Amino acid sequence: MTGGNGPESSLSSLSSLSSLSSLSSLSSLSSLSSLAAAAGDSPLVTGALISNHDGIAGTWLPVPAGDVNPNPEEAVKSLERLSPALRAKIFGFETCSRLGFNFDANCRDFARLFHLCVSEGPLPDTQYQPLMKMRRPTQDIFSDQLNLVANYADLRSDRAEEIITQLSTPVEFLRTIAFVEPSRTPFTMELLDVALGMCGYVEQRFKYALSCKRPIEWSPQIQPMIWTPTHGALPSGHSTEAFCLAQLLWKILQTAGTSPYSQPLWGEMMMRQASRIAINRTVAGVHFPVDSAAGAVLGLNLADYLAKRCTKNPIKKGWSFDGERYHEPDGKGGTTAENLDFNWREYYEFDGINSGLADKTDWVSCDKHERKCKDTASAPLCWLWDKAVAEWKDIKQDENC
Repeated sequence: MTGGNGPESSLSSLSSLSSLSSLSSLSSLSSLSSLAAAAGDSPLVTGALISNHDGIAGTWLPVPAGDVNPNPEEAVKSLERLSPALRAKIFGFETCSRLGFNFDANCRDFARLFHLCVSEGPLPDTQYQPLMKMRRPTQDIFSDQLNLVANYADLRSDRAEEIITQLSTPVEFLRTIAFVEPSRTPFTMELLDVALGMCGYVEQRFKYALSCKRPIEWSPQIQPMIWTPTHGALPSGHSTEAFCLAQLLWKILQTAGTSPYSQPLWGEMMMRQASRIAINRTVAGVHFPVDSAAGAVLGLNLADYLAKRCTKNPIKKGWSFDGERYHEPDGKGGTTAENLDFNWREYYEFDGINSGLADKTDWVSCDKHERKCKDTASAPLCWLWDKAVAEWKDIKQDENC
């Protein structure tokens, strides 16, 4: 991806959730129907089909209503007969229609993301539940962070190829850890694409609300090695997307329970990969480390959220990232003036199937809340999750062979 908007516009190939071409570098799932579409839209074939119809259809025979069985309504079985591009619209609606956002621009407050809990029934009960809140750092913190950005420039020659390649989706790098491949794991890739679309909408809404300037707007000495995106810096979209996909893929492997995929090393490597992608954006000169920290928290949270939506688990807590607290502790209950570099381990904990965000710092905290309505599960998302998990099961040998 090239151009002034840069890759962090949530991967412009995902400007629509109906587009699965965001994984075009991995032979997009939408290409599965490309041959049929190309043949059907050919003027030569269309003309041939018209004359062919005239030649063989014969006299019209009415069809009694009882001869055709109706399709069941709202049935997940029908999803398998839809193209991936059409399914993407359904999955996209299922994720984004349950999200809400607000921000009070009149005071220095948190931007807030909510999950809309909806009960069953023609007139369901609804309740917004806190999912993520985020406050941007102070100008002093950004000023201190700029020193880190300047120092990271020394790594540009070593990481130039990585940085350019990572303008695309994180899947290109995550697939070197878990055996993700379009023909082998099409539903896993479809689920990752759904996650990318969700991240794109959410991260851009936070960026717009918090409106944090990029390093290039602080000093002419930064001189980024790639185009600086036009949208705000915090949270980092690359960090959000990389950590969301890494965490989601790790959860799929753990749910499948197949050895050795479900062992902690796979999760460790995926978190390391997400971290490197995030840090490379600072190396490139387009992000502060605090942007990556905010993105990592958001991405990990969104991965857990999507996994819960896919597995009929209730949303019981939200998370908070307070950029104003992004300081080194002074050991006396306060903070120093020294800013922190990005380190995902400070707020991540490996805990089996529940590995993820941990409430261990001043700037990342968990907000538990009471559920007052019984949320309905998303049958389409559950269907996709089950299909993705099944792709990681071992093939069982037939005992009769």
